[in-house]
Amino acid sequence: MKRLVAIAAAAVVLLSGCGTRASDAEIQAGAGGGPVPLPESVIAELQGALPAAQPGAPVVGLPSGVVPPSALPGGAVPETAPGTSGATGTTDTPAAGAPAAGREPASSAVAPAATCTTKGAPVTIGQVGTYSGVTGAISAPGRTALAVWGQDVNARGGLACHPVTILNRDDGGDPSRSAALVKELVAQHRILALVGSTVAFSAAGFRSAVEAEKIPAIGGELIAPEWHESPWMFPQGASIGDQIIGIIKQGVEAGKKKLAYLYCVEVGACTYADKILKGGGAKRAGAEIVYSSAISITQTDFTAQCQNAKNAGAEQIALGMDGSAMIRLARSCASLGYKPLFSGVGGTISPGQATDTLLRSFNLATATSVAPWLLDDTPGLKKYQAAMKRYAPSLDPDGASISVWTSAALLERAVELGGNGALTTELIVTGLGKLKNETLGGLTGPLTYKPGQAKAPSSGCLFYELLTPQGWTAPRGSKLQCI
Repeated sequence: MKRLVAIAAAAVVLLSGCGTRASDAEIQAGAGGGPVPLPESVIAELQGALPAAQPGAPVVGLPSGVVPPSALPGGAVPETAPGTSGATGTTDTPAAGAPAAGREPASSAVAPAATCTTKGAPVTIGQVGTYSGVTGAISAPGRTALAVWGQDVNARGGLACHPVTILNRDDGGDPSRSAALVKELVAQHRILALVGSTVAFSAAGFRSAVEAEKIPAIGGELIAPEWHESPWMFPQGASIGDQIIGIIKQGVEAGKKKLAYLYCVEVGACTYADKILKGGGAKRAGAEIVYSSAISITQTDFTAQCQNAKNAGAEQIALGMDGSAMIRLARSCASLGYKPLFSGVGGTISPGQATDTLLRSFNLATATSVAPWLLDDTPGLKKYQAAMKRYAPSLDPDGASISVWTSAALLERAVELGGNGALTTELIVTGLGKLKNETLGGLTGPLTYKPGQAKAPSSGCLFYELLTPQGWTAPRGSKLQCI
């Protein structure tokens, strides 16, 4: 769950008792969680305007992920499918692919393709996110996933028979820069929409720009509350508030009802979690709050928080922090002989950090707004897995990549529903307004948007994952958990 992006440009507020500030290098290096460079030549080949993709060609050599066990510890529900983990970084390279015959509906991974008899003019899609800094390893796979989708959709004939070019931009976690980049993509490159943006730290600036430019932002990391507060932001899954309740509910269902929670001061979603839980969210999940504390994700030590949670009898600690901080928390709690269940939002830990042996020993319960990347048992998941295997076979699927892939599938579905007119931003917005109980082939909970809506509603439906000593598992498979 570390799609919590690079530390915001605003000064970090350190509360009393938070400890000293860790260096960026220390945070980035935690459990091998720093960005893994993806060479420009490789991403250019993946994204470039090639005559055709090269199926099976290696994209970048990364160690393969850990295969989850067939059953979970402690009598949990057996997992239904194996999974993997991986991490990459990307470069800021335009993406374009060569069109081929056939376009497949986004809501079905295996439906017959309709042949494009006439190729349309190229269209451009934008993507803005925080891909650098200490959290780059978390969000970078989503950048690659949109490039994979670009190749895949163009191999199927393009978006409504229009070849797609993708332009992505790194905002460095700065709200002002995020706003400027959105305006640049609209003014200079005439993008039709923004897709799969990762803006947890920069959401305020991002939101202000998409509303000013009247450009739809389709899907993102869904950690920032803004995704469900704007008429121009169209989330591909449940809200951060529902995710927070969902992660705690999974722990409660495992018998861990006494709750402590720690929330960071660097990102709005963390303090929003405090508001949600104290405002009745913990009770909705079936938990009793016994301790809470503000922290900083840059802390080097969490012994005081671990001791307080232990003294309060907490059986579960909900974590409003990134994966590197989770690892340091695990070390602090283990030093006291204290091992509660950890729980956290599904987008704040990198695949590299998920290999940390000590963190795994605590078990980490997560809830995500899109289907587990481990599985391939629905039409939407089959299509995702097939595209990743074909165009990026050495990159293991992960939470960031499936989140962005689902965002792109939402764009495709909106285009299908928009009608037969010219492919424009207006057509996409029209199509979004026609969505009703759309799951995108099992990739997400039921999405419904209405024309002219003031904000997007949350489906309230999630998927569970659990990190165990053996690796990531999906304790409820691809079954939706609606709170």
